[in-house]
Amino acid sequence: MNINYGMEIVRATEIAALTAARIQGLGNHKEILNEARNAINTTLNRLMINGFVINDRFKKRDKIVTLPTFLGQGGPNMDIMVVALEAHRAAADGRNNSTSYTVIAEDGTIKPIPNLQMYKIVVGPKVGEVIDINQSPAANVKRVARVLRKYTENVTVCILNRERHRGLIKEVRSCGARIKLIEEGEISGCLAAISGQKADIYMGYGFAPEGTVVAAAIRCLGGYLEGKISYGDDSDRARAKSSGIDNFDKVFRVEDLINSRKISFAATGVTDGEFLEGVRFTSTGAVTNSFVARSETRTYRNLITNHFFDYNPVF
Repeated sequence: MNINYGMEIVRATEIAALTAARIQGLGNHKEILNEARNAINTTLNRLMINGFVINDRFKKRDKIVTLPTFLGQGGPNMDIMVVALEAHRAAADGRNNSTSYTVIAEDGTIKPIPNLQMYKIVVGPKVGEVIDINQSPAANVKRVARVLRKYTENVTVCILNRERHRGLIKEVRSCGARIKLIEEGEISGCLAAISGQKADIYMGYGFAPEGTVVAAAIRCLGGYLEGKISYGDDSDRARAKSSGIDNFDKVFRVEDLINSRKISFAATGVTDGEFLEGVRFTSTGAVTNSFVARSETRTYRNLITNHFFDYNPVF
């Protein structure tokens, strides 16, 4: 891509984060999600592109703001994936790990995937392709330990704190690894594992579309992902077939979800999380913490932005 769209889309994640942060902790789950979706929609719609929105997990959800199928003022055809507010319940309740994300890529890059549960294992570039999702969690922890030249007891595994993960947590503990439980924010947990700063490996069930966002980040930063969709019944399989999936035992890797290196990735923290700090309001405006990456050049930026509302009000 001739244009660095990362610096364009980060403005959208910033506006979504600022908008959500304004009503953080007030307890209205749908309102905060809708406000963020409206904000990111308005900002992305200013881009000089013809953007096709793919894998919107809240599409056709009752009482949730609908993102249009196409965004932008016209221009080159692009794929867009938007997570206006990950962990919106956490943000509404005043808890951690809520973030806004946008991915933009050349046309035909982001693959459609059904909104079903996917078991994922994610590691950073130092670990690479040694993991195997068909092996036990303990076996994968030990593989990661060997590559990182750590004792198993010094490997940190990030897992969502869910009832469905009781068995996973028990097995990881049985091999002696450290566990970092997070209440929400699967993408942030995966990014923590990719960066290697707060975790070495992410494991667990989440939504399949979130795996696409993680795959985009890996295209920009390096790392490795394997995922398997969980099918509950025939209707789930029918949804998968409508997305072009006919192998129900398929192990999804980065190239299955993002099939090009011409992509940009942007994220802005709403509340403090595993990957980014949240919005902090000041007497004159607010401070946001964002991350922008571009796969073609493998460059990334950590942005601390001061917003002065007297000069350019957001709300």
